[in-house]
Amino acid sequence: MRHPLVNAYDNFLKKLKYHEKTLSEDAIYINWLHTLNGAPIFSRSLWLELYPFDLSQLGLGLLYDLLPIDFDPFSFIFEFEIPTPEEFMQGILIKFKRIELDELFSELGNIEEYIHKMIKEEHEEVLLTKLDKGYYDRTNYTESYYDPFLPREYVKSTAYRLRLERKPGISWTSAMDTTGKVIDIVEATNDHLYNRLMLHYAAMDNAFILGLAVLGRSRLTDMSDGYALIPYIDSKGRSMNVKVRTLDHIQLGFILGLIPLGYGLLMPHESIYRQPEGKKNPPILDISRVRIDSMKRNLLYTSLAYANYNRPEESIDVHKSDRTTQYDNLQSLRRHIEAWVSGRIPAEEANAVKIRQYQNAMLQAIGYRTKRHEWGFNVFKGMTDDEFRRWWVDNWSKQGLNADVLNRLYDDARIWLSSAIKHRKSIGETVKRIRRRMSLVTLT
Repeated sequence: MRHPLVNAYDNFLKKLKYHEKTLSEDAIYINWLHTLNGAPIFSRSLWLELYPFDLSQLGLGLLYDLLPIDFDPFSFIFEFEIPTPEEFMQGILIKFKRIELDELFSELGNIEEYIHKMIKEEHEEVLLTKLDKGYYDRTNYTESYYDPFLPREYVKSTAYRLRLERKPGISWTSAMDTTGKVIDIVEATNDHLYNRLMLHYAAMDNAFILGLAVLGRSRLTDMSDGYALIPYIDSKGRSMNVKVRTLDHIQLGFILGLIPLGYGLLMPHESIYRQPEGKKNPPILDISRVRIDSMKRNLLYTSLAYANYNRPEESIDVHKSDRTTQYDNLQSLRRHIEAWVSGRIPAEEANAVKIRQYQNAMLQAIGYRTKRHEWGFNVFKGMTDDEFRRWWVDNWSKQGLNADVLNRLYDDARIWLSSAIKHRKSIGETVKRIRRRMSLVTLT
C-alpha cells in the first residue's frame, strides 16, 4: 500500500500539470498556436461532420413538426465579446454570448414562415396540413397537441449525442435501443433517425448532390434512370443501393425498403426547395453556413476559454489558482468514488479491466446528470431515478458487466448519489459564479 505522502505528492503533480497545460501564461499562448495549426482540420471536420447533422435535423423538423430552433446543437451559436477591465481583473479573459438562431433567421421560430420561405409554393400545402402540433410559448394549449418531454428531447438532441459518443453501426444502434426502451421510443423511430443521418454521410462520400457535396471529397455520381445510386448499409446491417436525385429526397423522401411507412414523403422528380435568384442551393444552406463560420471564428479564442476565470496572478502561481483548486476538488471526488466502487466488486469480477468499467459506470451515473455546457443530456436529466437506473444497468450490462453487481452498486450508492450530483455541480459552478459577481463591484 502506498504511503499517503506519496499519494499527496502525485496529486500535487497532477494539479501542477493541469495548471501548466491549461491556465498558465505559456499554456494560453502554446494552446493558441495549436489551434492555429489545427484550424484547417477543424474547418474540414465542420463541413464533413457537422454539416450533415444540420441538414438531417432540418429535414426531421419538417417530418416531425418540430421547429428548427428546437434542435440541439443546431439552435444556437456563440459570438465573443471583450471583457470590461473589472471583468479582466477577475480572470474573465473572454466572454461568449449565446445567440439563438431565430434572432438571425426569424423563420426558424415559426414553422409556417419557415415552410413559406424554404419550400416552393406548389408543395407548401402538403407540409402545412400537418400543423396541428403545439409549440410551448407559441400556440394555444387547447388548440394543439404537445409531444411528451422525454421522447421530444430524444428526437431533437439525445439521439444525435449518442452518435457522437458511439461509432456508426451496432454501437450506436444499441445505445439508441437501450435509451429508446426506457422512454418508449418505437423501433421504427430509431431506424429512421439512424438512416436519415447516415444516408447524408453516404451521399456526401459517394455522390455529387448540390447542397451536400464537398469539392475534393464527393465523387462523381453513378447514375440509373436519372437517379444517383448511393451504396448504403442501413441500421440493420443490410447493404443496398439507394436512389435519390436531390438533397430533399435524402432529408424528407420515402425510400422503399429503407424508410418506414409514415416517416417520409413521396417526393416529386425535382427539388421542392426554393432556389431564389437562380441559385442552385436552397436558402437553408445559408443558415448552416452562418453556424460553421461562427465556429471557425471562435476557434481562435479556445485557449482563452479554457483559461477563463483565472486571474492574472493565478496564471503565475499554481498555489493561488482557484481554477486549479476546483480541478483538484473534482478529481478528489472522482478518486473517492473510484475507491468506493473498487472495494465493492466481488472476487469473480475483480480484474483490472472490469473494475475500471464499474468505476466508469458509477462516474457516468453522476456525470450524465450534471452536464452544464454540453447539449443532448436533457433526456437523462429528465428521467426519474428508476428510469435512469433501468437505462444505466441495461447500458452497462450490454457492455459485459454483471447486472446484479450493477444493481447492488446503485442500491448502495443511493444514500450519497443525489448529494454527490449536487456537490459536483456546485464545484463546477463556484469559481465562475464568484468571479462574475466580483466583476460587478465597481472599482473605486
